[in-house]
Parts: sequence; C-alpha cells; structure tokens
Amino acid sequence: MTKNQIKQILKLKQKKYRELYKKFIIEGSHLIEECLNSIRYRGLIEYIIMRKDFKKKHLITLIRNSGCKVELIDDKTFEKLSETENPEGIIGIINMPEGVSREEYKASLVICLDKINDPGNLGTILRTCWWFGVGNVVISKNSADIYNQKVLRASQGAIFNLSIITEVELEKYLEKLKKENYQIFLASLNTNNLLSNQNFLIDKKYAFVFGNEVKGISENILKNKNYYNIKIDSFTNCESLNVSVSVGIILAYYKINLNKNKHIYI
Repeated sequence: MTKNQIKQILKLKQKKYRELYKKFIIEGSHLIEECLNSIRYRGLIEYIIMRKDFKKKHLITLIRNSGCKVELIDDKTFEKLSETENPEGIIGIINMPEGVSREEYKASLVICLDKINDPGNLGTILRTCWWFGVGNVVISKNSADIYNQKVLRASQGAIFNLSIITEVELEKYLEKLKKENYQIFLASLNTNNLLSNQNFLIDKKYAFVFGNEVKGISENILKNKNYYNIKIDSFTNCESLNVSVSVGIILAYYKINLNKNKHIYI
C-alpha cells in the first residue's frame, strides 16, 4: 500500500473528502460481511485492507469468493487507519452508490428524520428501522452523514439493507407523501393525542416523522394542519425520550397493532 493511498484513506474520515472522492470507510468483520451480502453495495467495494494476522476464515473465504481486491498491511499501518480501540484487523473502502432510490412511494411505511445530528442516534435509528422491516427511510438536509463511521458502527450494517434517501427538503417531501395518500404522524410532546389510542390498518400508508434531538420537528412542519401530532404514553414526569428510543417504541406499537387487528405485517 502506497503513502498516497494511506493519505487518501485518512482523508475519508472527513465528510468533505468522502463527498469529494465519493468513497467511505467501513471497519470490522460484521460491516464487511453485511456489505458483501448487500445486493446494492457488494459491487461497490473498491478494495479491502486486511491486517496480516487477520484470521477469520469464514470472512476470508467470503472475500476471496467475491473477487474483491485485498491489501495486506502490518500492525503499525493498520493502527493509523483504524478508528476503534481494539481493531479486528479489517477495513473496506467502498464507493458511494450513484443516484438515489425513487421507490419510496411504493412502501406502506416511511420513516422521516428531521435534522438528526447525533451520529449514534442516527445509526441506532437505522438499525431499528432495519429490525422492523421499514420500507424507506428519508433523512433531511443538515442531518448527520450516514457514511460517518460512528453512524455505520451504530447501524450495524443497516445502510446496506435499507432504502435510504438523504439530503431531502423534508417539508416539500412530506407534502408529496400527503398527495400520495400517506397519513403523516409527527412525534411531538405538545399534544394529547396518545400513541396507544391509534389504530393502524394494513391497507393504509403511513409516514412517521421524528425531529432533532434538541429542537424537535421543524416549526413549519408542525404547523401543518394536515398532519397528526402523536405522543408516546408516559407513566412518570420524565421530560422526554431519546429520539432513537422513540422510533423503536412507535415502530413496535405499529407492528403489534397491525398484528392485533389480524392484519399481516408490511
């Protein structure tokens, strides 16, 4: 591996260079395996960097069978590239997919994220959406970058298994969803409309909107009378929930409610 290659990889830790080169880094066996198993991303692996003592035979075989280029490097060089405390010894350099999916209107459930800034929260939300089989995730402008390594680690490979659209003008996007007959629910503390009172039906389309960790959902979206504010039932005087926890609770209720009404899952 050349010094220039190492310099470029180190630059990819910054968003501006990821956007410039249209590449990002993944680290660790699980993310590498999820990427290799992803229909959309497996052909976008530029090469894999492996520490010389890496010994996971299953993954080595999977990489070999995929035909991916592999660079073997020593411990000292790998330490420069790694962002984890106890690195496993494997990193992937991945090209970003060109364009975005435009199949969002085919999904019966869309999760919309408004300026989620914390990488850990965003990654956890994506992982939760993957768990619950969400059709599409839409992320507004001024949100954390999905290719940030903290997001990738927290997501546990969810980006390779979800339809995600980023850099969206969310106010306009929601208006389009409304025209496509989606019922739009805004997660908000300023309402008496409780989640437990909702009834979700399989033949309807829904979008749930979750806002910034500090400011919540943008005011212009909250003011729209065509949308429904919704609040998770509280049993104490606790002020609020973490946004990623809120996503999990609402998705769990949504899925259970569909099943309870003897409808199939989406």
